[in-house]
Amino acid sequence: MEQLIFLAEDDHDDVYFFEHTLAGIKADCAFRVFGNGQEVLDALKIAGSRKPDMVFLDINMPILTGLECLMNIREHFSKVLPVFLFSTDQDSLTVEQARKLGATGYLSKPSSMDELSNLLSNVMAIDWSARSENDFYVHLQLADT
Repeated sequence: MEQLIFLAEDDHDDVYFFEHTLAGIKADCAFRVFGNGQEVLDALKIAGSRKPDMVFLDINMPILTGLECLMNIREHFSKVLPVFLFSTDQDSLTVEQARKLGATGYLSKPSSMDELSNLLSNVMAIDWSARSENDFYVHLQLADT
């Protein structure tokens, strides 16, 4: 059965890159896009609807941020659903806050399609159901020196 991926992202360019990269690396995948965290929570609350296998949340979104959405998912929906914060923000306090709120991982947005393809390939290759909920996957872009 194909995996269902949720992406909460309010930047249309980022959605385009994510969707095309995902299509290129994982053919057996369905994809739903939401403009903010509240839309993700609304989709999760619909009785009888298919639940996602993995969620990617941008941090800075209108209405409900990625961190607020993560907190709600962990409190009201699932402690084990793989949820990744996906952001340009690499502040160590934000990364730590994501970990404390129960994120599966924190991924900084790559600057190229190739880097995004490698990152998503790595994340999709891991069996998240076999990992402890205390495991935390971090990918930060290295600063150019």
